[in-house]
Amino acid sequence: MKNKIFRNGNKRTATLVANKYMIDNGVGLINIPLYCWDEWNKLISDYYYDNDMSKIKEWTYKVGIQGIDIFKTNTKDKQ
Repeated sequence: MKNKIFRNGNKRTATLVANKYMIDNGVGLINIPLYCWDEWNKLISDYYYDNDMSKIKEWTYKVGIQGIDIFKTNTKDKQ
């Protein structure tokens, strides 16, 4: 999202490309609920300024990824 490929729509374009990659690899998709857009946009803005991806990455894992439970214990670990 930081690289300005287009003048407008960078978040939409980046999310679309990310979702293509995620769906192709069976890891869900990014879908930020409408009521969370203000917070997501603030986190994106913070990332632009401080270059620290950890906050937005953690928040997106918790709030914005659907179609997979990323916090499940790996079944191989139980063997």
